[in-house]
Amino acid sequence: MNVQSHLFVLGYLPLVLALWRALNARAGGIAPRVFLLGAGVVFCAWGSPWSLLVLAGEGAASYLLGRRIAQDRARGLPLLWAGSALLLAVLGFFKYTGFVLSLTPLEGMFAPPAWLAPLGLSFATFQQIFWLRDCYDGETGGDVSPLDFACCLTFFATATCGPITRVGELAPQLRKPAPFSWEDLAAGLYCFSLGLAKKVLVATVFANGADFGFTNAGSLAPMDAALTILCYTLQIYFDFSGYCDMASGMARMMGVELPVNFNSPYQALSVKDFWGRWHITLSRFFRQCVYIPLGGNRRGTAAACRNIMVIFLLSGLWHGAGWGFLVWGALHGAAQVLERLLKGKASLPKPLAWALTFLFVNIAWVFFRAGSLGQAVALLGGLFQSNWGLPTKEFAAALSMPVVSSALGWLQDALQPGGRVLIYWAPLMLIPAGLALLACPNPTAQLKGFRPRVWKAALAVLCVVVSVLFFSGVETFIYANF
Repeated sequence: MNVQSHLFVLGYLPLVLALWRALNARAGGIAPRVFLLGAGVVFCAWGSPWSLLVLAGEGAASYLLGRRIAQDRARGLPLLWAGSALLLAVLGFFKYTGFVLSLTPLEGMFAPPAWLAPLGLSFATFQQIFWLRDCYDGETGGDVSPLDFACCLTFFATATCGPITRVGELAPQLRKPAPFSWEDLAAGLYCFSLGLAKKVLVATVFANGADFGFTNAGSLAPMDAALTILCYTLQIYFDFSGYCDMASGMARMMGVELPVNFNSPYQALSVKDFWGRWHITLSRFFRQCVYIPLGGNRRGTAAACRNIMVIFLLSGLWHGAGWGFLVWGALHGAAQVLERLLKGKASLPKPLAWALTFLFVNIAWVFFRAGSLGQAVALLGGLFQSNWGLPTKEFAAALSMPVVSSALGWLQDALQPGGRVLIYWAPLMLIPAGLALLACPNPTAQLKGFRPRVWKAALAVLCVVVSVLFFSGVETFIYANF
């Protein structure tokens, strides 16, 4: 079930919130969690009911293994490795079989059945590995029942795109959420509505520009190539931050607090700082479950640099099965290794540090987005042509949503000859507007200490109404593909 759909926003979400709060207020006990599990099952099984067999099977196995590890931690390490290997094998089967076979003569002969792949399998896999790790470390947050675990695994607010939660931090809140308050409802609705608008109204515009540019990567003028890269940088920012805001908003309306997963990453002054702000829970997972077990930085600089490269190559693979994702991960790993080696030896003014970090992130995103390494190289090669100038009319026209294009077309006819200037510059002005929005604090960061205001209520209603009107043709979240 898409969270950016009429069914979810106007039906599923209001119904689940109302019944969840009513059951917690009147019945208490296990009734609210039984209902939440049912709601989560419906959400996860909406597109492919048979996928629940896989999710239930690996969920039961990881829960039982975790309990066994917690009971005998002295002998739990082999079980931790076995459980992690099992979960990764399931993930690998669904996500990487095609990529592996493409390297052999068997390419195209077999594909895992998509109808068996659970929703958000990559996120669910890491959540379960985190559970096994926490059981081994004795950090599960107390006794976790099978019902608690199942609710965490199918929690609709995090099932699609995270954040990657730890059972020990989520289960107690689902067991006993914060009492209902109008402040929580207002804060959650405000955060959810702004996140929805980011996805539907903002990210979609920049997706149009990115799609046009990558499709025509080999024939773009230099300015069009540069703006294509910038469009994808803005698209993935508003797409992913939008979902993080929506997830935090939905949880807050339920009296649940999710870990912060996004904190203005394009304001970072280094690549390390970027990863302390972008997909924070993924960085936390790799630090706790990969970097530290490999030795972290306890075995000298060379070992620490090796471990950094390992986790970023794994991060690239986690995002997708393709050479572009590996290159993207390798670039970020190499940048962090370089920053580590230069630490204390070189210092840049903050404006220059920001500019270099932002430029690097833009270039790395090209490999993340491109369908092939050839397409990425072709797009980057377009920057080195000599015929720099204004963006082409074709690129400017590609930015607009269909309804906006129709309106601009009408204005062009009505305002001749000035209409031609308007229809060219109006879409292009969306790019500096998007850059300006990067300076705004993320709605998730405003949840703490939130104070309801009339203007915030009006903005939330406006965002929801306009977003609902523009749902048609909006693609799924980028991170839902991972």
